[in-house]
Amino acid sequence: MSLSLLALAEDVPNYDAIALSPGVGWMLLAAVTCLSLFFIAHRDSWRELFLRLDDPRPMAAMRIAFGFVALCNVNGLWELYSYLFTDEGLFPTDVAQHFRARGQFAGFGDGVAETDPWGFFSSGAAWEWIKGPNWSLLLFDSSPTFFWTYWVVLQVAMLCLIFGFQTKWIKWIAWFLYMGLILRNTLFWEATENVYRVFFLYLCLSRCGEAWSVDNWLRCRRLRKRGRLSEPGKPGEGAGAIVEGKVYEPIYRRIPGWPRMLVILNVATLYCATGTLKNGPIWNQGHAFYYSFNLDHFYRLPPQQLSALFGTTLFRLNTWVVHWWEALFPVMVLAMIVRWYRREQRPRLEGARLWLARLGLGGFVACFYAIILYSYPVHYKVPKNGLKALGFIEIPPERALLTVQLIVAAVIPLAALIVVAGFRALRRRADTPRAERGALPWLDLEWVCRWILGRRVWLLLGMIFHGHLILTMNIGWFSPGLLACYFAFLNGEELAMLLTKIGEAFHRWFRLPVPKHVAEGRWRPAADPRFPRRLRWRGANAGAPVDDPDLGAGKSIRDGFRLPDKVLFTCLGVILIGVLARVYTNEDIWRSIAREVRRAKITVPAGLLDQDTILNPNWFVAMAAVIAIVVMVMRVRAKRDFNAYFIPVLLMAVGGVAWLAAADKTHVAWGLPICGLLAFLACRGPLDDADEAESARLASAKPWAYGPVGRTVIIFLTTYHISAVATTQFPDKDSWSTFRRPINETYKHWLRTSQTTQGWGMFAPNPPRRNVFLRAIVVDQEGERWDLNTDVYACFAPDATDEICDSVYPIPWIWYSRQRKMNRRIAGSEGGKGSWYQKWHARYLCRKWELEHDGVLPQRVELYKIHYPIPAPDKVFMNAYDPKTQYNRFGNHKKIHTTNCLTAPLAQSTNEVRARYGFEPREEKDIHLWSKHRCRKWEEKLIEEARAAGAEVDVLDPRFDVCPGEPKEVERARKALEGEATPAEGKAAKAEAKRVGGKARPKLEPRLEQKPKPEFTPRAKAG
Repeated sequence: MSLSLLALAEDVPNYDAIALSPGVGWMLLAAVTCLSLFFIAHRDSWRELFLRLDDPRPMAAMRIAFGFVALCNVNGLWELYSYLFTDEGLFPTDVAQHFRARGQFAGFGDGVAETDPWGFFSSGAAWEWIKGPNWSLLLFDSSPTFFWTYWVVLQVAMLCLIFGFQTKWIKWIAWFLYMGLILRNTLFWEATENVYRVFFLYLCLSRCGEAWSVDNWLRCRRLRKRGRLSEPGKPGEGAGAIVEGKVYEPIYRRIPGWPRMLVILNVATLYCATGTLKNGPIWNQGHAFYYSFNLDHFYRLPPQQLSALFGTTLFRLNTWVVHWWEALFPVMVLAMIVRWYRREQRPRLEGARLWLARLGLGGFVACFYAIILYSYPVHYKVPKNGLKALGFIEIPPERALLTVQLIVAAVIPLAALIVVAGFRALRRRADTPRAERGALPWLDLEWVCRWILGRRVWLLLGMIFHGHLILTMNIGWFSPGLLACYFAFLNGEELAMLLTKIGEAFHRWFRLPVPKHVAEGRWRPAADPRFPRRLRWRGANAGAPVDDPDLGAGKSIRDGFRLPDKVLFTCLGVILIGVLARVYTNEDIWRSIAREVRRAKITVPAGLLDQDTILNPNWFVAMAAVIAIVVMVMRVRAKRDFNAYFIPVLLMAVGGVAWLAAADKTHVAWGLPICGLLAFLACRGPLDDADEAESARLASAKPWAYGPVGRTVIIFLTTYHISAVATTQFPDKDSWSTFRRPINETYKHWLRTSQTTQGWGMFAPNPPRRNVFLRAIVVDQEGERWDLNTDVYACFAPDATDEICDSVYPIPWIWYSRQRKMNRRIAGSEGGKGSWYQKWHARYLCRKWELEHDGVLPQRVELYKIHYPIPAPDKVFMNAYDPKTQYNRFGNHKKIHTTNCLTAPLAQSTNEVRARYGFEPREEKDIHLWSKHRCRKWEEKLIEEARAAGAEVDVLDPRFDVCPGEPKEVERARKALEGEATPAEGKAAKAEAKRVGGKARPKLEPRLEQKPKPEFTPRAKAG
């Protein structure tokens, strides 16, 4: 029997791969450590790339475009607002609380049962909600009135963001409201929601209102009235200037550049992850575009004729180009960084720093090379007929694995050597005068980065790809959202030039009114990088000299303070100690077994469950940050340097804290003040002369976006976030299974709170090869069956009318509806992870039928999964298939769920909802709600926590007695005293009464008389 079940399992573990997982984990740790050494060697370039002042126009353009398409995305759900976001839809309010934020609402009464009055039970319960990460206000009230009020406020906030009015505050309000809407229900989610959640945060982190906004227009108008605005024809020509002590501020003030870099890196991560995950045979054969194009839920016009012509030729080429373009997209970002490195004339590494960079990068490549050779054999599936190549090379199955291993073992080092040799050769040519280059004088590193790996090629391919999706496939606002992020890849001057040329052409061709400088083909310059980023004035000092003390903080941030290498190595060592502490305090098998057998009421001996406290590596990251900040403060304030002899002291102190915390003798949080104190004591000597010289060089460079401490904080924040996002893209392979979950747990709270959790496996590893629909049948009180015609299949039926086809299968299909996506998910075709929605969807249909038929419930609702296969591309070559004929010949119908509308919980509308439609109230006994007993569970949680802390618990104490009526333990004790309980219950109750303090017995009656059960009217909110 067990073998049969194992054979039917959807995903059988690869035990050979799991056995290799610990080794892969250690290799991955070594690879990350080597990569850290590489970035430490290049730390000055990293700091200048992320912490520089940047032109505000790319993020301003992204604000306008992204805000517009984000608003269109949520407004595109208009036909599903009631279904998704109100208490009359799929999830009533308390059910949405349970499924979307169960932990946050554990101490919140839903008003369904007498013992669960609406509201928080205690201040601790309110704190659980505050901790997040889902702060949607629609989880408190989702009545239609509240929802539409919420919607109007969201529209106003998003429009203010788009136009840039009060951007500093409104962007966060818009983010909060936007997240609150989409987090109320995730049934409709697709990759589109990942795009808007992730990049909305980066937009808010940037100062996106400093250009092309109402805010900047008002600022320029105020400055113009005071004669302090730099404009064409005045000093600075719009870039800002200080002439004879008089300050002329630029039109566009520079902003910190690190949010823009996060956008660029995350877009590259998105494409690379999507491309590498598309590793199935359909993508390799080049048929992915054909199958995606022929999904009935997506095409705007029937593609069968085009598929018959180009399915085996042009479509295959498109598939391969898109696949490799996505997978290799990061090389374009690498080329951008190389060009920036050379444009800024960054000094090359020398001496020990050069060898550290080589060691780091070489070690990183070597470690991943070892991971591939180590784990590839257990994942390789040997073809039944062996390997075939070039039409004449045939390798038998028994030699296939060895052959592939040898090829991989040779190709990776060879490719690495070619890349390194090619880079050095191109760099030498770039450093050689053009006249001395000989043949192909134009070929150098700059040309390769500008053309072959340049934005003009890769972004153009992206615009063609997404433009094709927008024109031919109805997939919503995913592509426009990503295209809006492309503005971050352009610098301000490029963007201004492009828009000016476009505006000039429109003015010349169509006589459209445009600003004078646009009509003349001139664009505003970026702010002079030497100009102060922000001037804070005290009074009207338009003519005050720049060094006047009344001018305020008017100087640029130009300092050379930086963390020395020894501090960075110390921070790296502290974090490695945290990783090792997490590894060696990982829970053993008995904890897992105890969780599995708990439902079977089997007790595992306590001795087997005793183990070290699991340590969270985030505490050690915080310790490293404390060390860095304290050292930086001492370097700035006291001009003191870090003493390298304190490195082992700090590391031993951190290790000691980890050991004590694992033994449960102290809390790991004590490491924070200890590290801060030791870092303070370590800063005793004067600054090194060489360090002073380097600081002087940095101080003469371009100004920073922040001061020394601010730069330290931002570097830690961005490094932590980049690491967190990188872990979300770890391959879902069994050879990574033993350490993938602990890593995810480390970053989980940060990613969920910031709403930057992400997965980009669109059409991966293979696209769907069959069309899937959902059919809903309602059986009314007379037994008549009604097909709701909610999907495309209804138009394929022989008796389909034009009216039905226009509603479910319009041609051309202009407006996108998430109903098709939700139908596939409810039917269980989205990886099988949506089938639990079936009962809730059926109950909603019961309630909807009731509200549309004079308050009369149907008997039942039946759901059917319908699917038919898409024929292979070679079978339809020059012979297009008809989807209706294909459906009627090969369509499969399977009943997947049935709900009895009269007896199923939440299948009947509450009297509050019935009153909205003018129906008579139904008897309460005929309305089946869902009581989740939150208050009793909250009391039990408080009692368990107090007892675990060693406190003496009196269940009548107001701290624990927070629910109406008598506590459960008191009820058992009372029954024992009154003889109502069975002998076993009486014995347990007496023991419990004795454990909480036997003196509670005489006080039971008076206490119960003092606290009668309050009168209670259940809230008409579905449970």
